[in-house]
Amino acid sequence: MSIVLALLLAAASGASEAFAENRVALIIGNGSYKSSRLKNPRNDARLMAKTLAAAGFDVMTVMDASAGNMRQAVSDFGSRLQTPGSVALFYYAGHGVQVDGDNYLIPLDADIRNSEDVTEYGIALQSVMRTMERSGARMNIVVLDACRDNPFSAGAWTASINGLASVVAPADTLIAYATGPGQLADDGEGSNSPYTAALSSEILQPGATLEDVFRATRRHVLERTGNRQTPWEHSSLVSQFYFVPKIDDSATQPPGGSGQDARVAEMEAWERVKGSQDAEAFKAHIALFPDGLFSELAAVRLAKFEAMRTQTPWSPWSPAISGAVETGAHMAAATATFDKALALDRDDASAADMATAVKLYLAAAAEGLPSAMYRVGRSFDKGRGVPRDILQAARWYERAADLDYAPAMASLGTMHEFGDGAAPNLAEALRLYRGAADAGDPAGQTSLAYLYSQGKGVARNTSEARRLYTAAAAKNYPRAMFNLALMDLTGAGGRTDRTSARKLFESAAALGHSGALIELARIYDRGLGVPRTTGRAAEYVLQALQAGHKEGRAIDVTKLGWSFATRRQIQKDLAEQGLYGGMFHGFFNDETRKALVAVAER
Repeated sequence: MSIVLALLLAAASGASEAFAENRVALIIGNGSYKSSRLKNPRNDARLMAKTLAAAGFDVMTVMDASAGNMRQAVSDFGSRLQTPGSVALFYYAGHGVQVDGDNYLIPLDADIRNSEDVTEYGIALQSVMRTMERSGARMNIVVLDACRDNPFSAGAWTASINGLASVVAPADTLIAYATGPGQLADDGEGSNSPYTAALSSEILQPGATLEDVFRATRRHVLERTGNRQTPWEHSSLVSQFYFVPKIDDSATQPPGGSGQDARVAEMEAWERVKGSQDAEAFKAHIALFPDGLFSELAAVRLAKFEAMRTQTPWSPWSPAISGAVETGAHMAAATATFDKALALDRDDASAADMATAVKLYLAAAAEGLPSAMYRVGRSFDKGRGVPRDILQAARWYERAADLDYAPAMASLGTMHEFGDGAAPNLAEALRLYRGAADAGDPAGQTSLAYLYSQGKGVARNTSEARRLYTAAAAKNYPRAMFNLALMDLTGAGGRTDRTSARKLFESAAALGHSGALIELARIYDRGLGVPRTTGRAAEYVLQALQAGHKEGRAIDVTKLGWSFATRRQIQKDLAEQGLYGGMFHGFFNDETRKALVAVAER
């Protein structure tokens, strides 16, 4: 079974089935200090709690804790670890300092004036580790995102050494630091620190060993911080551990699956080397898998490295690697499989059809087809055919984006823009949007246009925003039509043009854009550039409810300030549809509201 099918099965089976051992995690996030406040530890703690719960941990979470609260939480933590064979994980985000080689976690109520105060009011890391060790847990994991800055640099006492001290891990223990001994870690510009954002995204990778998880986390943090921050671990572990266990291939291997083990091995090897900047890693991959699915892609990377080394022009379609990524018999088969999935993936598809479509997308993605990888990501993103999982969605979008698939670049950019499923990173969002826009993707063009129109992460440029919206609108992309119409109404980046705005709203509405339907309802309700027509206004209101429901949006039309005449017309239309039996009084009472809900759900 391929690693992509393993991802699906792991997500579908659920943590309760995957993990039989007792897993307990204590998570503490301290950020709201009276001085030297930190903006991200609470967010980091929430993210880690959600991630570990998905990995089958019984999670204890403590936010902005006093010394007493922290000590009580550690005591309760130890009590929950009494089950033989437990796995214990302690995570701390907040201020931490070292004094005389010992590390202390700083509670919110600590009044630190000198080093003696640290030892009196701080929580010694050794005391936490002793509790874990005495519990008899078979494995202890300590994660410290606690080296963010010197919290006492402006006070009566200044810590003489930055960061935390190196600690030798006792038996059966791994200690992970957000950065190296004596160094400071970045709190992050977004809603999570670079370390916690990277770690949480790696924990749920099926079949990744504990060491794999922290190794991948280190690589991501180095990339995101420009090599300024190097996560570090000390381990005395001798047994293997998986946050998300491997899936048993023998239980799911299809008939006639000869060669599947080799394919799994190659995919796992590719996952380890694909982000490498070392040409030797790709040479070794080709030597191990000369006829593998990714051998051509590895050759592409090698060719690029060689071109960079020799400073010569480079093209992925040079004769040395002709017929590379998107050619070959296996790609033709993958495309055929993908087309079967698309035929099933309809707006009105049944749950069974969507589940089958996802399996077909996965099979095509396993062959290296970027469009299939994107569709797998979209399935996880929207919860169609599989349970919704934005972390898995981000992984699949990233795989397809790495192969320059423009729709995936646009979707991954949105995740980075809003910090939903990926670490908040506006610079990365801009890079991805530009790549997608340059490739002519209307979603990428629209998202990039919005950033220009708002001056978000880039100098405000309404003319460029209008150009990009116009290009995307020409491809019948409804969000671009809607935003361009708004610019026409205000004259941003050009002249005010109500007629053009109305036509754009009508085009977007015809494609089911709920916002455009609401704007058309306003136009006809108020007579903005057209004769006031309450019948059309009411019709657009009800259509907007249905469109919003399909988009996953709950639109409360009762609060949008419609005229009395339009409110009465809405009630008349509801009555004609057999959904309302009351008077046409123009008030949105309970009976009217129930009828509006019924319209939305039709």
